[in-house]
Amino acid sequence: MAGTLKSWYGYVWLALGLSACSPEPSVPDLQVKAIGVLERFAPFEPVVGADSVAIFAARNEYEGFQFVITAGQTGAENVRVNLSPLRNAAGDVIDKVEVFRERYVKVSTPSPHSPYAPQSWPDILLPAANTSPDVTSAYRAFPQNLSAGENLPVWVDVHVPADTKPGVYNANVTVSADGVASVELPVQLTVWNFTLPARSPLRTVFGTNGYRVAEIYGFERTGETAADNRLIRAYNDFMLDHYLSPESLWDASPEADADGKPDFQREFAGLGTVTENMRHYMQDKHATAYTYVFADSYPFADPLGKDRDKAQRFMREYAGWCAAHAGAERCYTDPSFVDEPDTREAYAYARRWGAFFDEMPLPKGEKIRYQVSEPPLNEDLALGSLTGAVDVWIPKFYDLWRDVDHLGKNVTAQRLAAGEEVWAYTALVLDFKAYQQLNPRADVLKGNYPPVWQLDFPAINYRIPTWLFHRYGVTGLGYWDTLAWAENTDIWQDAASFISDNPPGIVFNGDGLLVYPAKRAQTGVDAPFASLRLKWIRASVEDYMYIDLLLQVGETEFVNQQLGRIARHFGDWDNQPALLMQVRQALGERLASL
Repeated sequence: MAGTLKSWYGYVWLALGLSACSPEPSVPDLQVKAIGVLERFAPFEPVVGADSVAIFAARNEYEGFQFVITAGQTGAENVRVNLSPLRNAAGDVIDKVEVFRERYVKVSTPSPHSPYAPQSWPDILLPAANTSPDVTSAYRAFPQNLSAGENLPVWVDVHVPADTKPGVYNANVTVSADGVASVELPVQLTVWNFTLPARSPLRTVFGTNGYRVAEIYGFERTGETAADNRLIRAYNDFMLDHYLSPESLWDASPEADADGKPDFQREFAGLGTVTENMRHYMQDKHATAYTYVFADSYPFADPLGKDRDKAQRFMREYAGWCAAHAGAERCYTDPSFVDEPDTREAYAYARRWGAFFDEMPLPKGEKIRYQVSEPPLNEDLALGSLTGAVDVWIPKFYDLWRDVDHLGKNVTAQRLAAGEEVWAYTALVLDFKAYQQLNPRADVLKGNYPPVWQLDFPAINYRIPTWLFHRYGVTGLGYWDTLAWAENTDIWQDAASFISDNPPGIVFNGDGLLVYPAKRAQTGVDAPFASLRLKWIRASVEDYMYIDLLLQVGETEFVNQQLGRIARHFGDWDNQPALLMQVRQALGERLASL
């Protein structure tokens, strides 16, 4: 693992020279090494890193860094971590800092075409702030006991408030254990003099819904129990704190009343009315998108048939309300409404829904934005056509490469020119051997592969997509689920979250699972815990913001020149995290100079 992973450096600048990054012949009582945010080490792998951390961030940005604690030849007992406040020369403090222990999960069967052998990977982030007396030792952050040569990776989240003064802030990480000398790791944060927007310009819809939360925690979702409602709200807020809009904001969704009209004053115990909850998500949490809770069997049994008039009246009022509270440009049908149609019948069904929504003009002339997870380019003409029926196309990353870069048809640009939107998503792993035949430069270890969100692929796969979105005109990012796993899988131990039925038994490690649902019996709390991969996705949304801010002020030539260093298109990008972070540094410095 050392030979393949030690180059995956992230946005932490390693401040010392080459001598500081050389492996030591033996580990002292405690070793503490800073590593990059896209770097991972196995439980007993020798760690190569630096003796200090230097990070850079805009105002209103999250920035993370990592370090690894390694026990010496006699092990270490009661290992603890303390981080002093980040303080500038004037005494101003940044105190929005969270510390996490990274818990390992095991990959027993690699995902298809993974470049790595079976091994354990750090992924579950256990918060140090969780000091519940009920948490078991395996699920607490600190203190921890380590055997000889064992690694304990740590993630630190820093949020720079929007009103922070630019400049340099310093802190120290202190790692201690019983009977040995403590070790300090200096941390320097440079805050740039520009601010990221409160609401990301990138639309997002990620599969998180109250039904799944209720299923996991064993309660019935009725809206009448305050504790249950607050737990679902906690999951929604948690996703929004990572710039990701949940697919279903249940407590901000009306039911149909006795007359078939949407009830916006429905009360949710402990939270408020549907309208009050909508304000919370849109104004307080800055959701980028809202998806209507409306489907082929809810809230009407036959919306395309005998209930058509009633269903359209419901949706017309629903859409007007959404426009008033979220902005019409942020209101969409659910992207799984018509999911990956691949037959002539499925295409016909998708067109029927397009006609259904088009028959409902809104008061200000807006349209109900109808999403379909299908690429603009249809290469199977026998299926029919969705042109004119779809408002928002959601192709896979591979589909964009095939349309624009491989075949050169660029139907994507045609649909954008017609006023439609294009989002993008990834799921599972495409047929790599077939892809190799189309793209002779494809190499899973060197890049040139449409990004894959599997735990056992290089971490840069989670960062690179948003760097390419502006090239294709993509304005939204979707993902099928965040709380999915195969039956009988212990996700706290085993990374095999998705196992296919057809063909049977193919394992996709981490796919559909970005959030770990903590339960009181093991962690002392009922709450969502982040994966390391969720932090990478959050950073990728901020990458998109950097690029978008530069384009807004006319820096197109500079952006294209910089992005060309790391990513040309979805079939031609470099699997070099250190280079990616150098380019991001250049983007940030350019913004800071304007």
